[in-house]
Amino acid sequence: MTYSFNIREISEFLDHFYKLKEIERSGWKAKLHLKNSESVAEHTLSMIVIVLIFAEINNFNLSRTMKMIRMALIHDLGESVIGDYMPEEINVKKKKRLENKAINDIFLKIPWTFKKKYIKIWREYDDNTTEISKLIHFIDKLEMVVQAKYYYKNNKNIEKKDIMPFFDSALDYIKENYRMKNKSNNADTLGEKDIDDEIEQILLYLNK
Repeated sequence: MTYSFNIREISEFLDHFYKLKEIERSGWKAKLHLKNSESVAEHTLSMIVIVLIFAEINNFNLSRTMKMIRMALIHDLGESVIGDYMPEEINVKKKKRLENKAINDIFLKIPWTFKKKYIKIWREYDDNTTEISKLIHFIDKLEMVVQAKYYYKNNKNIEKKDIMPFFDSALDYIKENYRMKNKSNNADTLGEKDIDDEIEQILLYLNK
């Protein structure tokens, strides 16, 4: 299939990814008092690396792996417009509304022939009802605690107690909200292995 490209529109679309390089993750600045904290773009890159590791370990096929990469790539793209908020800074419904508007505006800048694919992937992520979308949400939390552990190991001013809220948040999310054991009938099933347990064990290991 061939696509019709408008260079100006594609350039404007790419600008949103470059903008994510400039937006620092607010939680690190507010809670760890870091001057140069991880950007949203760096967070996204790390998530994609983790996605690839999980795909290799679990022998995901190419189609599933690419869908996960695409979902990770766009999961915070709306923040290029609305910025990065900590959960306590904004009402969940308000953020969802702002983020969906931002995503819709961003996707107006890419050709309709593959815009539909990305809108569908975004809606799946946002609804968070399929097993793949749940896994990407898990990996979002997992990347956060890996980054917290990195800051702890490489910054003498950060104590373990400082990063514990990030671990507690991730573990609570996995234990209480999105257990993959409650299997759906969605076609994107990940198989019998409970990947949520896998992530939970990684979190517990990182917490040592």
